Amino acid sequence: MHLIRANFQMLLISLLVASCATFEPSMQFRNIMIGRQPTVRDSQGGLEVSVEEFGSPEKSRQAFDADIASYGVLALLLSVENKGSEIYHVHQSDVQALLGGRSLVFLSGVDAANRAATSETIGKALGWTLATGPFFILTWPFTVGGSTYHTQTVNRRIQQHFEELRFTGASLKPNQQAAGFVYFLLPEGVSQLENLTLSVRASEEQTGRRLSYNLVLPPLRLPSSKQIATEDK
Repeated sequence: MHLIRANFQMLLISLLVASCATFEPSMQFRNIMIGRQPTVRDSQGGLEVSVEEFGSPEKSRQAFDADIASYGVLALLLSVENKGSEIYHVHQSDVQALLGGRSLVFLSGVDAANRAATSETIGKALGWTLATGPFFILTWPFTVGGSTYHTQTVNRRIQQHFEELRFTGASLKPNQQAAGFVYFLLPEGVSQLENLTLSVRASEEQTGRRLSYNLVLPPLRLPSSKQIATEDK
């Protein structure tokens, strides 16, 4: 009897693991710029700066396997390319997003992940546990423990992915390019982004000359907001 019960529990857990929370974004750092067209671009001197929005659910899932804008996170893909003969520097602190002239709160990769993508894996993990239905009493030590462990593992992968894709600044020699995502906190209750501007400053190494870019993105309708996850995971 004990052997039958143990085999049944192992079979049930195996079936549940096959359908539990996963994280499989199609976009990785190595192909972050392959085949992509920026939303807006500007060039000054020899430095070209471009940005692509990832506010729509379809594009967001490409990069993050989650509709992160619905959880209050705005992701913008920033690219800087040196097409001149000087060396240019762009620091992370030189990048700012403004909505209607007001600055948006900057988010680190981990903060963005905790607010957005991990919320979906938590929901999947809860569904995994509840899916046992009437067998929950028999299997709860295994399903709850397995669900918690699996969710924590996936969440760590999500945080690492957001961090790997993050723009951390760049020092560009001629013919070099750098790209990465910058994350910002969306104001509550906003359903459409109008007058969204990404402000980027760069400096020329030899002369110290400062370049300022103000990339104005077209209006973007956001998905319906979902409950925001807490930052403590």
